[in-house]
Amino acid sequence: MSKPSIILLAAITIALGGLCGSALALQPVAQSLQNKPAFNATAALETAEGRFAADGRATTLYQPGFRARVRGSAEAMAREFMAERAAQLGIASSPATLTTAHQRNDGGFSVVRFQQALDGVPVYGSDIAVSVKPDGEVIFVSSEARPSIDAIPVQPARTADDVRKQVVQAFGMPAASDVLAPKLMVYADAQPTRLAWVYVIRDAQKAGEWELVADAGTGELIDFRNTEYYVDGTATVFDPDPLTTARATYGSGGLTDASDADSAGLTGQLISVTLRDITQSAGVYRLEGPWARCQDWAAPSGGVNDCPTPATPDFSVTRANQKFEGPNVYHLIDKQMRYLNQTLGVTVVPNTVAGGVRFDPHGFNGDDNSSFSSGSDQLQFGEGGVDDAEDADVILHELGHGLHDWITNGGLSQNEGLSEGVGDYFASSYNRSTGHWTPADPQWFWMFHWDGHNQYWGGRVTNWNIGHSYPGNIGSGIHDQGQYWASCNMVAWVAIGRDAMDKAMLLGLAMTSGSASQKVAAQAIINAAAASGYSATQINALASAYNTSCSYNVTVPALPDLIFKHGFENP
Repeated sequence: MSKPSIILLAAITIALGGLCGSALALQPVAQSLQNKPAFNATAALETAEGRFAADGRATTLYQPGFRARVRGSAEAMAREFMAERAAQLGIASSPATLTTAHQRNDGGFSVVRFQQALDGVPVYGSDIAVSVKPDGEVIFVSSEARPSIDAIPVQPARTADDVRKQVVQAFGMPAASDVLAPKLMVYADAQPTRLAWVYVIRDAQKAGEWELVADAGTGELIDFRNTEYYVDGTATVFDPDPLTTARATYGSGGLTDASDADSAGLTGQLISVTLRDITQSAGVYRLEGPWARCQDWAAPSGGVNDCPTPATPDFSVTRANQKFEGPNVYHLIDKQMRYLNQTLGVTVVPNTVAGGVRFDPHGFNGDDNSSFSSGSDQLQFGEGGVDDAEDADVILHELGHGLHDWITNGGLSQNEGLSEGVGDYFASSYNRSTGHWTPADPQWFWMFHWDGHNQYWGGRVTNWNIGHSYPGNIGSGIHDQGQYWASCNMVAWVAIGRDAMDKAMLLGLAMTSGSASQKVAAQAIINAAAASGYSATQINALASAYNTSCSYNVTVPALPDLIFKHGFENP
C-alpha cells in the first residue's frame, strides 16, 4: 500500500523437497513407520459379546457379564473385574502391574482407566477403560493392554537429551521444540520389549505436533504419531470490514478507529463465524489449521501480541482486545484458501512450508504497513492507523502476493506493479462477492475500505482504467500501476463472474515468470481461459475488458466454435 504494502523477496533458491501442501516430508527412517496401524485397530473376531484379537484376547467387551461381589469404590470394583478377567484380556501372566491413571464419574456409572507399568515405568499405549455402575455391574470394557511384555531392566542407557539429538535429526525436525517433557516408557507394541524415551515436539515451519518414540539405548526411532487434532471453533470477526457491512463511510455512526477502541457502532458490525479445523493440543486451542496458521515472530511480540490460545474453542472478543485480530485473519485466509483450492479446484499453496499460510496479526513493529515474504511464505500485519488485520482488503491483498508467488513457483513479477494489482484484484473480488456494495456506490470501486479512505491514507481504487491507458499512462510507481491491472480485471469480473475470473487469473498467472508485464499476464490469462474450455462469450468478455475497457491489445485465441471462415461468431 502507499502506505505501500511490501513483498520481501528472498535472494535464495527455494527448495521444495515435498513440502508443498499439508503433508510433512518425512525422512526415510520414518517413512517405513508412516502407515503403521493402531495396536488394536483390526479385530480378528467380532461377536455380540465384543471384539477379539487374533490370539483370542478381548479388546472390547460390549456385555462383560460381571458384577463385583462387594460394593465399594468404582476403582475397587474395577480392579476386582481386572483380577478375575486378566486371562480374558491377555495379561494374566504379564510381569507388568496395573496403575490407576484416571477416573471420571458420570452419575449412572464411572469410568476407571488403568495403565500397565513395569517396575513403575508405564507401558506405552496400555490404556484399559472399565465402566462400572454403582451397584458393581461392569457395563463396558475397552482394552489397549499389551499382552507380550518382557521383564526388561528399566534403567536407561542414555539420557533423554542425548537420545533426543539423534531422533529429531532422524525425523527431519532438528529445530523442533519440546511441547512436553520427555517420558521414560516401556514399548511393547512389537517384540522385543524395549525401554524408550517418548517426546512430543513441534516445529513452527512444519505441520503437526509429533510424538516420537525412540529406543533409550540405541536412539532408534521406533514409532511416531501426529498428536494434533483439528476441531471447529468460533469467533467474532469483521467480514469483510465494518464499513462494508454497515454500508457506511469512515466516521459515520461511531465507525472510527479511535485508537483501537470499541464503540457500539463497531461492535454492532461483528459477526459470529466458525473457525474451521483449528488445533486442540496440550489443553488449549490454537489458530493452526490446514490452510492458515497464526504465529508470533515479528515485533511487537509476546504477551497480548501473541497468538491467542484459549482453554475453550471460543475465540470471541471485541476489536479493542489484542486477541481479536488473530481469529479475524485466520477466518479470512482459511476461507479464501479453501475457496481457491477446493471450490475452484486450483492448487495454490505455500512453496516453502507445509500446514497452512503463516501469519503474524501484530507485526511490522506496530507501523502502518503489512507484507508478504517470499522467502518464508509469511504474512505480517501492522497496526498504525486502523489495524491492518481488521480489514479483509489488506489481508487478502497480502495473501494475493502469496498466491502470485506460489502459483508461479516463486516467479512473482512486480514489473508494472503486476503483483500489487494481483493483490488488489483478489481483495476486490472478495469484497464485491459479499454483496454489500452495488455499482452505483463509490465503494464498489474502493480498495482498503476500512484501513484507507480516511485521515490515515487515501486507499486505492479499481476504476483506474478510466482516464488511463496502457502502457504509457498507467501511473507512477508500482502501486498506482497495479490499480490499472486490478481495474481491467474487475471489468472482466463483472462480465464473467467471480469464480470464472478468479480461476482464469490463477491459471494465467501460472504461465508467467518473474519479469512478466501486465500485457504478458493478460495474454496468458485469456490463453489459459481458452485452453480451459471457457465459452466464446467468456473469451469475448475477457477480450473486451483487455482491449476495449483497457488497452492491452491482446491477441484473442481462435476457438473452434468461435470463429467461422468468414469471421462470424457461432450463434
